[in-house]
Amino acid sequence: MANPNKIIFQGIVLNNQDPLMLGRIRALPIDVVETQVLSEDWNPTADPWTKKDPLIYLPLLPYYVSQVPQVDEYVHIFLYNLDQELDNTKFYIQGPITRPQNNLFEYWRNTESLLASGEFLKQANNLKDPITFENKANTKGIYPEPGDNSLLGRGTADVVVKKSDVLIRAGKNFPVQTSGFNLPSPRQNRSFLQISLFDLEKEKGDPKEIQSFVNKPLLLKYLVEWEVSKEFIISGFTSGGGITATTVYNGSVELYGLPPNDRVKSSLVKMTTPLDDLKGPYLYNLIFTGKTQEESVKIINQFINGVNQGKINVDGYQQYPFESSTNLDKQFPFYFRPTKNNIDKLSSSASTDFNMVNNFFRKIKLLPSDRQFGSVLVFQKNVVGDQLTLVKEQNIPIRYKPNPVSYGTVGADFVYLLSHKTDIPSKSKINLQPKETLYGIDQEYFTNQILPNTDPMVRGDELMKLLKLIVDFLGSHVHNINKAPIPIGTDGTKLEEIRKILQDADNSILNQNIRIN
Repeated sequence: MANPNKIIFQGIVLNNQDPLMLGRIRALPIDVVETQVLSEDWNPTADPWTKKDPLIYLPLLPYYVSQVPQVDEYVHIFLYNLDQELDNTKFYIQGPITRPQNNLFEYWRNTESLLASGEFLKQANNLKDPITFENKANTKGIYPEPGDNSLLGRGTADVVVKKSDVLIRAGKNFPVQTSGFNLPSPRQNRSFLQISLFDLEKEKGDPKEIQSFVNKPLLLKYLVEWEVSKEFIISGFTSGGGITATTVYNGSVELYGLPPNDRVKSSLVKMTTPLDDLKGPYLYNLIFTGKTQEESVKIINQFINGVNQGKINVDGYQQYPFESSTNLDKQFPFYFRPTKNNIDKLSSSASTDFNMVNNFFRKIKLLPSDRQFGSVLVFQKNVVGDQLTLVKEQNIPIRYKPNPVSYGTVGADFVYLLSHKTDIPSKSKINLQPKETLYGIDQEYFTNQILPNTDPMVRGDELMKLLKLIVDFLGSHVHNINKAPIPIGTDGTKLEEIRKILQDADNSILNQNIRIN
C-alpha cells in the first residue's frame, strides 16, 4: 500500500460495530488482500477489535461529530506513518457519494466514479442545471443549498442551519432512496421544527372604509323567452270591391324561474347560453295568434315590462301572478331573449325565416328608448346591461417596522406536547422510560401508550364562539313558569345553534391531532 506520492488511501468498510462505541471501523485498503495483513495465528472469532487486529481505523472526525460509514462503503484512509502501515495509529473519514439520493447506502465501487480510479464508471445526473443553477424536476429544498450548514441523516432526516433559520426535518422526501438515477420528490406532510428570525415585524394599522364600484355578477332570478312561430297573410275585401292583404303572426312568450347556480350568473348568460336543464317548466306563458307585427311586439314588450314592474298585465290576457294582491318578488336581475328555435332562424340562410325573426328582434326592448334589444340582461328596474355595484370594504393597512421578530413552528401529521411532571387525572400516566424512549419513541408506543393518555388541544377562537353564543342565549332567553326555556332568545339566539356546535365540538373546537398530557 505504501506509495511515497500518496497521502490518502482508499478503503472498504468490513465492520462498523465498534465494541467501544467510539466510531472505529474495520476496513481493508482496496489494493490489499486481507490474508496478507493478518497474522498466521489469526482467530476470526476472538481477534477482531483486539490489539492483534491490524484493520482497525480511528475516525478522523472528533468523537463529538459521529459519522460511521456502512459496511461495504468507501472510506479515505490516513496513515500517521507510512513505514508503519499495520500499527494502530490509522484514521479514516467517510468517502464521497455519487448523488444525494444515495445517502442511505453507497457501494464502494460506485463511489469510485467520482475519483480518478473510476473514470470508466457512469456519472450521476445533475440535480441542477450547470448554467442557470435551477433545480431540476421538483427537488428544490430537499438537499442543503451552498452557503448553508447542515447535518444529514441516512434517510429523510436532516438539520439545516441557514443565516437566520434552523430546520430540523424528518420525512422531507419520498421515496427514501431512489433507484438508479431517478430523482426524489418533496413530501408535503413532513415532520419539522423551524426556528426563524426576521428583520421586520408585520403589524396592522387602523382600519379604513374604502368604497369602490366593481362589476359584481349576480345570479339571474328569471328567464323570459319570446318566439315568433309563424308568418302568414290574411286577405279581405274592401267596401269598394277591392282585396286587402295583412301580414300577421303567431307567437308566444314564456317566463321561467332559475335555480341558484353558478351557471346563471349575470356575466355568463348570453343569447345562446344553454339553460334547458336548469329552467324547468314555465311559470307562465302567453300565446298570441293572428296579430300584426305592431300588435305582436307590443304583447312581447308588455310581458317583459310586466316582469320589470313586478306584475305581468298584458291587454286581453290573464295577469301574473294570478292573485291581484301578489307581485313578483326580487325578480332582478332577469334576462329576456328569443327561443332556441328563433335563434336558429337568425343564423339560418333562409331569408324568409331570418327576416321574420330579425324584424321582431330589433323591436323587442324593455323601454322604447333602450339601445339594447332582442336579447338583454335587465340588471335592475328599468336598467339594462351589467352595472357597477357599490362595494364597501374595510381596508386594514399593513406596514413593516424594523423590529426583529422570531417565530417557532412545529409541523407534523400528529403533534404531542408532553410534560414529565403532569398527567391527566382520568387517564394513565405516560411513562417515558429511558429503556423504551431514550433513543427515540417508536410508532407502536405513540399509538398504544401516548395517544390514549393525552387530550386534544382546544381551538381558542372556536371555543370563544360557543361561549359567546351560550352567554347571549342565557342573557336573552325567556320561559314560562314551570316550563323549559323558549328555544329562541329575544335577540334571535337559538338553542338549536348551540346544540349543533356541541355535536361537532370534537372536530371544530378540539384538534385531535395536536395533543397534550
